[in-house]
Amino acid sequence: MARRLWVTADTHFGESDAIATFGRPFPDASAMDGAMVDAINRRVGVRDRLLHLGDFCGPHPEGRKAQVAHAKAVRSRIRCRRIVLIRGNHDPDSRPFERLFERVHDLLSWRASDRLRVNACHWPMRLWRGQFRGGVLLHGHAHGGLSRMGRSIDVGVDCWRFEPVPLEPLLAWMRRMPFDDPTEWPRMQRDMDPSALPDLPLPEVAS
Repeated sequence: MARRLWVTADTHFGESDAIATFGRPFPDASAMDGAMVDAINRRVGVRDRLLHLGDFCGPHPEGRKAQVAHAKAVRSRIRCRRIVLIRGNHDPDSRPFERLFERVHDLLSWRASDRLRVNACHWPMRLWRGQFRGGVLLHGHAHGGLSRMGRSIDVGVDCWRFEPVPLEPLLAWMRRMPFDDPTEWPRMQRDMDPSALPDLPLPEVAS
């Protein structure tokens, strides 16, 4: 049984372009990989579970096989035995890649011990399960480039000093965040005027 749960995202291991694109303070991809692997090994215990919200490795100039090979080399350096991946847009759809992880999901949703709804997805969303009852969303992809909305948080390494975050203290903090519980559903994109889309084929109404 895992002793502690951790969460991270958007490591982009091996992607040198990520340094300039996201303003990372590393001289090259090797140094970036080493710093983030060291951070995981320093914080996450061997028997802990790490929830990685996607983009484990970035694109490789030599293609998918080279990307998977680099992911395998990085994974062999991470001492944590249990890594669950929430697939990101750069994670290859490949059995050899998926075998590096305990499980692979597109989206994960569960209830914490106090019944708090927790959603984990690579993509930031504007609406998520349980949102109006206080449910939280953990996401990646944005690299700190979006304002926080309600009980959602970017758990990517660019927001957290390139280290994984302990899940339980994070959820305890998020429980104190305000959330909206609308008395009625907003009508911002309802009753659209079909004349605004003249080329949209509409079904004929029987007389």
